[in-house]
Amino acid sequence: MTLARGKYGVLEMGFEQDSLGRTVLRHLHREVPLIVQQALYFDESLPTMACVYILSSGGPNLDGDRFEVEVELGKETMAHISTGAATVIASMEHDCARQRQSITLDEGAYLEWLPRPMIPCAHSRYGSTTELIVAPSATLIFSEVVACGRLHSGECFDYDDFSPSTLVCRPSGEVVVRDALRLIPSHHSPTHWALLGEHTHFGSVVIISPAKVTAQLYAELHPEVTEEFSLSVARLAEDAGLIVRLTGLGSERILRAIRSLCSLLRFHTKGVTLPREFPWR
Repeated sequence: MTLARGKYGVLEMGFEQDSLGRTVLRHLHREVPLIVQQALYFDESLPTMACVYILSSGGPNLDGDRFEVEVELGKETMAHISTGAATVIASMEHDCARQRQSITLDEGAYLEWLPRPMIPCAHSRYGSTTELIVAPSATLIFSEVVACGRLHSGECFDYDDFSPSTLVCRPSGEVVVRDALRLIPSHHSPTHWALLGEHTHFGSVVIISPAKVTAQLYAELHPEVTEEFSLSVARLAEDAGLIVRLTGLGSERILRAIRSLCSLLRFHTKGVTLPREFPWR
C-alpha cells in the first residue's frame, strides 16, 4: 500500500553522551507530519538531560494515518520526551489511524516519556503498538492518558475503537510484561463499574527500574479511590517495575499525579525532583 506524503509519518531519534557528559540528540530523522526541532536543556535540576517535544504539523490524526516512532538512548543518557499539545484522533469513515513505537534504553539510561492526553473524537478508530526494550540498569517511566472524547462538543465515549498495546522486554528478548487495552464503547461501555465507572479519563503508567528503586516506589505509593480520582498500583514480577492505573473526572488531576510519580522516581534514581510544570501547559 502506498500512502500519500503526510499520511506516513516517521520519527527516529538517537541519544548519546558527548565528551562533557551531556545527552545530545545525535541522530534525528523525521518525515512529515511528525516534527522535532532540537533538544532543549531547560531543566536546572538535571542540566545535562535532553528535553524534546514531539509535534505534528498535520493537526489531528486522520483516517488512514500511519506513524512510526523509534527512540534509542545510549549508555548513561538522560531524556525527557513529551508532546507539544494533546493528540486528537479525528472522526473517520473508512479506515483507522495506527502508530508503532519502539523505545530502547541501554545500560544506565534514564527516560521520562510524558506526553499530553489523547482525545479520540466520535467515530474514530485508533490502534498503537509500543515495544519498550529496557536494559536491567536503565530506568523508564512511560505514560499514556486518554480522554473520553471532546466533552465541550458533547462527546463522551462516542469513538468506535481505541486499542493501545505495550510490550516490555530486555535486550536479551526476555519478556517483562505485556499490557493491552481495547475499548469499543458500542460493544461494552467504559462506564461499567468494572472499568471507569463515572470517570471520563484514563491514565496508564509503566515504570521499569532496578529492583531497589521499584521496592522504594512501591512502599511509598498507596491506592486511592474517590468520586473524582482513583489510583492503583501493581508490582511486576522479579521487581522489574510497576504498572500504575489512574482514572478521573478530567485529565488535570491525572497529569498532576503522573508528574508526582515521575518526580518520586527521579528522586530515587537521580537525587532530585521534577521542576514545576510550565504554567501554559
